[in-house]
Amino acid sequence: EEYLDEMLYTEGRSGCASICWTCGEMEAMYRCVDEECFGGGMMCTTCIVDAHARLPLHWIEEWNGTFFTATSLKELGLKVYLGHPGGQRCHYSVSGDRDFTVLHVNGIHQVAVEFCACKGENSPTHAVQLLRARWYPATPINPQTSITFSCLRQFHHINCIGKLPAYDYYLALFLMTKSRQRKPPKDRYNVFLRSMFQWWHLKMVKRHGRGHHHLHISGTKEGELAELCPACPQEGWNLPVGWKLVAKTLLFKYAKFLALDANFRLRNKIVSNDYKSPTLGPGWAYLVPQEAYKEYIENFVDEKEMNSCSGFAAMFLANLKNVKGLRVTGVGGCCCGRHRVWEPNSIGDLQKGERYCNMDFIFWSTIKGKEYLNIFIPYDISCQWGRQFWMRMQQHDPSVEMKYGLDGITFLIPKFHLRVHRPACHSDYNFNYTPRCGQTHGEVIEEGWSQSNKAASQTKEMGPGTRAMTLDDVFGFCNWQTIQNLGL
Repeated sequence: EEYLDEMLYTEGRSGCASICWTCGEMEAMYRCVDEECFGGGMMCTTCIVDAHARLPLHWIEEWNGTFFTATSLKELGLKVYLGHPGGQRCHYSVSGDRDFTVLHVNGIHQVAVEFCACKGENSPTHAVQLLRARWYPATPINPQTSITFSCLRQFHHINCIGKLPAYDYYLALFLMTKSRQRKPPKDRYNVFLRSMFQWWHLKMVKRHGRGHHHLHISGTKEGELAELCPACPQEGWNLPVGWKLVAKTLLFKYAKFLALDANFRLRNKIVSNDYKSPTLGPGWAYLVPQEAYKEYIENFVDEKEMNSCSGFAAMFLANLKNVKGLRVTGVGGCCCGRHRVWEPNSIGDLQKGERYCNMDFIFWSTIKGKEYLNIFIPYDISCQWGRQFWMRMQQHDPSVEMKYGLDGITFLIPKFHLRVHRPACHSDYNFNYTPRCGQTHGEVIEEGWSQSNKAASQTKEMGPGTRAMTLDDVFGFCNWQTIQNLGL
């Protein structure tokens, strides 16, 4: 009861006098209800506006003699001046849109914005002035809405951890605003979506140093924005000089394990198109280059799904059901078979089940441009996929056989899946009978799917571009978490 009484106490005037506690002269009519204003009491109009000159996104309430009613800093006359350090007033400012809206972590605000025009045509653009204030502009020309960096950063973290859809986060901002202002704010959901995906892309290129590169963003190469496994052999990074000349008895030191698998949870409906939903940086991180992938897949329109000799055959057949209205029935992927780090350009869409052409291209895209002495491939249907593998690779890229030879790639079946395969597979594809692979179990890719599958419900309804960027972000966060935990 004491806690309840104190909560009700803060809903009233909280013992504040009728005179402004700041100037001690004018009548105290206003209060800030944001907890960041610690210890703030009741103030007059002038004092509360001055106190929030650098806190323009707080909620204000007005005392009407009986109870508090909602108002705003904009209604009280606060103007936010951009383009000058410390929010100093610009005497040649240009007013922003009268309905200028800012999305913040505590709701959706109407703000009176003044843009600097001191230097005339040489003044920074409105979008640049907003960015320097850490407000992300919704459009580069004549922006009327912005989203604070704090808001975008908060949603980014929540989405990475809990896979919260953007709609649910925006709905929370909407309801918080409605509860403060007692009226619904203007709809800015589409603006939030667009800005959010741009933010994700910019954060990815920023983390990988593209802002300091002489070619900037446009010079980004395929797979360059992916997080690499620090424990796997990476030429030019963690390998000694002359590593390619190692004796055969020491090949295990530089062996590469690449786990392959298909995931039928990450489906996608036929929603939107590439024109309405473009991809920013296609093929720059974890997804395969889309244009080359589509061109290759078109040659295998009539190819059937791979068979399975295992007891999971019923499950494979079930994955082909309920595919009406789907653009993508799942994804195929490739990750480090020991440390569960997703490889660059290793995720590709499956159009019709788990076919040879899809998995061949995904594997080829993963190893393209890389240097390995030997590769172990744990794949739950290696007994099927490994058949005529070299013949298919000869048609697709003959250099693979030239680089690795027929004994440079070893096909294996993960230990858990091996149990339900036919007896012949137990000897030919068994980790326990294969030299130079240690006690690897090969099931790590299943652990990786358990993280990405949390995003299945939101990516199913997305357009092709927004889905691709979301998956790049999801797999990037999975890699970051895995790499952070390698040393623990």
